[in-house]
Amino acid sequence: MKVVYSIRIDKRLREEMQKYNIKWREEIENFIARKTEELKEEEILRETEEKLKDIKGVKRGEVARLVREDRDSN
Repeated sequence: MKVVYSIRIDKRLREEMQKYNIKWREEIENFIARKTEELKEEEILRETEEKLKDIKGVKRGEVARLVREDRDSN
């Protein structure tokens, strides 16, 4: 299901956009999807690091490295 999300942009920017044969709605939707996924991953990483902060023997940043390594392997 789709919803409408409107924004105001500078008139000159709109004129520049119209010069190119690009499906702007798709471009914007893809950008938002990538950005929200990135933010979710960062949030999970912060939460995981916070939970593991008190575990002895784990170097700072090690959890982030392991999570990134796992994420990049998929």
